[in-house]
Amino acid sequence: MRSSLFLLILLVAQACTTASEDGEGGSGFGGFLPIIIIMALLWLVLLRPQQRRAKNRREMLSKLEVGDEVLMSSGVYGRIASFDEQTVLVDVADNVRIKVTRDSIAERITYHDWEDESSD
Repeated sequence: MRSSLFLLILLVAQACTTASEDGEGGSGFGGFLPIIIIMALLWLVLLRPQQRRAKNRREMLSKLEVGDEVLMSSGVYGRIASFDEQTVLVDVADNVRIKVTRDSIAERITYHDWEDESSD
């Protein structure tokens, strides 16, 4: 995907240099067109997916409930015992609770019932 984007950028750059070598005087907008195209492609390829991932992460953090199993960014698994706006109290073992920030939760663990899926 990135190699095809790079190839497209090279083709646009080559088209711009070819037009300027011909000596055609045109409007000044023609020189900005490739830059606008490149910026639009960068937004579509890089920034938009990143915004989507950030939105999904915010939704996941807002849907956390007591009893959910989570994976923290440190690699520790645990079960949410309680939480407030900024912090989460996580059970990591019997009689072991740690207090972490909400941002340290990497993902919510969900288990699939494989028997139900195989019977479909």
